[in-house]
Amino acid sequence: MEQDKQKRINLIMIIIVVVVLGSVGGFYLSRCQNGTCPSVEEFLNGFGGWAPVIFAVLYISASPIPFLATFLSAAAGLVFGPVWGTLLAIASATISGLVPFTLARRLGQEWVESKLQGKKLENLYKKAEGQGAFLFVLMMRLVPIIPWEIQNYIAGLTKTSYPTFILATALGIIPGTFSLVFLGSSANDPGSWQFWLAIGLTVTMMGLPVLITLLRKKKDPEAEKELAE
Repeated sequence: MEQDKQKRINLIMIIIVVVVLGSVGGFYLSRCQNGTCPSVEEFLNGFGGWAPVIFAVLYISASPIPFLATFLSAAAGLVFGPVWGTLLAIASATISGLVPFTLARRLGQEWVESKLQGKKLENLYKKAEGQGAFLFVLMMRLVPIIPWEIQNYIAGLTKTSYPTFILATALGIIPGTFSLVFLGSSANDPGSWQFWLAIGLTVTMMGLPVLITLLRKKKDPEAEKELAE
């Protein structure tokens, strides 16, 4: 019964994603004339005051699709600027993380445990207990060695409260989100120092988890192997 319930939930989520992205994609194509389509900036600005809402819905709906959130974060900077774009992307990403967090709390325990078996998962649970829950989620966000979706599922299996999860997530994703939004906001002037600074920040934020992973593998190959399984 539990597996059937989980399958129904997954099917509903897939339908929602397809309907939302399909509707927005169809509307975008309808704006194309003579083989020329509007830019992302023109398309979103065409919604006027609803542009932030449409962006948030797109971001949250597209969260299961790999790498699309990265593109949308950069688009937030292009359309809304570095400040408002960062705030909007952080809010959208945090809300999107609540979906797998809640599913893991209600339905996804067996799935998550099958991904992270052994003592490593027990250690993660212990780190998330009590006052350590905030730092646990915060460090997962700041140094995203574990994929985003897996982070949310792990947090959902722990005793981390919703307010703690939301606050730690919002704070932890600030550096990475800002680097992408800053890159998008400076894309219209690729020769500027802001653009090159944004590239440097983005490369650093993306390369840091890789570097830390390599160092951890060198220091403790077995522990890292458990984490990756």
